[in-house]
Amino acid sequence: MQIAPGQNFRKPGGFGPMAGNVNGALGVKLAHPQRPVIVGCGDGCYLLSGFELLTAVQYDIPVIWIVFNNAEFQLIKLYQLQSYHEYGLVDFGNPDYVGFAQSCGAKGYRVETLEEFDAALDEALALGKPAIIDAHITRLALPHYSASPEGVIAGVAEMIAERIRSN
Repeated sequence: MQIAPGQNFRKPGGFGPMAGNVNGALGVKLAHPQRPVIVGCGDGCYLLSGFELLTAVQYDIPVIWIVFNNAEFQLIKLYQLQSYHEYGLVDFGNPDYVGFAQSCGAKGYRVETLEEFDAALDEALALGKPAIIDAHITRLALPHYSASPEGVIAGVAEMIAERIRSN
């Protein structure tokens, strides 16, 4: 992601408030109606507060949520691996986010490639309505802001071992 002059990026940092950006984006959009507001969040965070989509539709607040869908609480898993060298209760199933968006009266997109993502984001920005982009990503896509190098290394080692076992 490239931030141009005049654009803003907010990340809660090490404080770790899960899902604060999912619903906080509505307030940001109301405060800055002329600016696009795009939320990038994990699927776990979206599951915690995604019902704010109904509010966005009801009040026509055009926020775009990009849900990074890998079916796990990835950062919690990395914290657990760093601290305990094992993890638990971080894997889950996801709903059909496109179906959820449609049932709420919003637009939904499912993407698996960068090309699909670019097209969905362009369309969602032009639409000017609430939208969800369900971005299916690999569990090997580790965020650059992970808790510590030890957590990232343990996470990568665990994922590689799992891939080797499954082949």
